[in-house]
Amino acid sequence: MFFSQVINFTEVHALPSKNIEQFLINREKTWPNWNLTKLKSSNINQDLIYPEWFEGNWIVKSEDLNNNLQEPIIYKVNFLKNEMGSIVGNRSKNSESIGKEIFGDQLQKVKIDPKSFNNQVIYLKDNEYIDSRVTGRNQIFDSDLFFSDEFFIQTNHKNGVSRINQVEIMSKFYKCNSEDNIGNKINDDICGFQYVATYGSRVGEPNIKAITTNKYRLTFKSSEI
Repeated sequence: MFFSQVINFTEVHALPSKNIEQFLINREKTWPNWNLTKLKSSNINQDLIYPEWFEGNWIVKSEDLNNNLQEPIIYKVNFLKNEMGSIVGNRSKNSESIGKEIFGDQLQKVKIDPKSFNNQVIYLKDNEYIDSRVTGRNQIFDSDLFFSDEFFIQTNHKNGVSRINQVEIMSKFYKCNSEDNIGNKINDDICGFQYVATYGSRVGEPNIKAITTNKYRLTFKSSEI
């Protein structure tokens, strides 16, 4: 996020939804044996658009399923309507919220490129900063599910040295099972997973095997603030 059944999906922004659906399903099935690939029907001119049930403030619990000994990360996020009436993430606020949990007091600020929502810079102490750029994006959703895959190039600048890394983040979110409801109480929680893979610095070289893979379980609980 910083840097997540066979159902009938609806079409999003006239993209070939069936192709995207099949790509995402197949991609998830091959986890964690991922190789760097190109996203079919990628459209980075569109921001990630979320279902209506994402709108509002949430407290997110993120659990690292690769490491049961690691404490879950808790942070706040916000999703709101843009000028087109679509639900999008509050990128600046969300990135800073997640960044504080990851980097602690090392984090100075997060700056979103005013000309492109695909670019952001994370400023850390000691003149270190991370430049992150989205290079590919697919997404699809319906009334119950949000499913996306994004590719990033992240460049870490520290002590005059730059280190490039390619990152893939697949996100799959859905309304939590209604069986978890108590009585007739409506459960607005959102559940899901994020699959994160890194591919190293050989930008432009196809079929590189993932160097690291991590899977996280995420739970969103509605928040007043």
